[in-house]
Amino acid sequence: MDPGAIRVYVQGMRIILFCIFALLLGAPAWAQDHLVFGYGGSALSENSLKVLKEAYKRLGITIEGRQMPAARSLEMAEGGLVDGEVNRIRAIEEEYPHLLRIDVPVNRLEGVVVTCNSRLEHVTMEAVRKLHLGIKIGNRYAEMLTDGMPDVVRLPREDRLMILLLEGRLDALLVDRAWAESELAKPGMQCLRINEPPVIVVPLYHYLNNSHADLVPRITGELRAMHDSGEIDRILGDIRPR
Repeated sequence: MDPGAIRVYVQGMRIILFCIFALLLGAPAWAQDHLVFGYGGSALSENSLKVLKEAYKRLGITIEGRQMPAARSLEMAEGGLVDGEVNRIRAIEEEYPHLLRIDVPVNRLEGVVVTCNSRLEHVTMEAVRKLHLGIKIGNRYAEMLTDGMPDVVRLPREDRLMILLLEGRLDALLVDRAWAESELAKPGMQCLRINEPPVIVVPLYHYLNNSHADLVPRITGELRAMHDSGEIDRILGDIRPR
């Protein structure tokens, strides 16, 4: 082969290898330009997603929420099939070790007992234990609170539980306040009562799959700044039912 042609060939190969190397180096950053987080579809999670969209926008990253059954969402986040979870309580961490908590609450969960055409005189877990109760599968706070209770109906969708309550086939639901308030706002739901006080109040945290460990300090810093400035409270205050 002509020496000049060989030099051109070698230089061309070097350029190609350089480009491949540069692309490989840039791949993680490119992959983090858009992230997908699982969530169970509740109003509470949708509100938390608005907080996260603002925080990630400040990092130049767009995000979206992928709605699915709550238990499946956790499994997909743990397995890296989505990039993480919109919001969860800390109690998931033992069972899902590949999820990394961002240690700034993005919301809070208030678990409330909802009844139809009745009201609880005393809202305690002892009183709730006597009820024919409905909870959503994958709502870990509800699963923990009702563990060992004899008369609990567990379904993957809250709307199915609501039908059973309205038909009188359940005494009450244990659900988050945001979802309960959104149901009360619908026409024809005058029978519903949120029994006070809530049986549980816990902070909710955003979780990343550990493949995104490098993002943890960055998104923690943005959420911390938003918390300290009152921006998280402002976003949640603008979208919560009044």
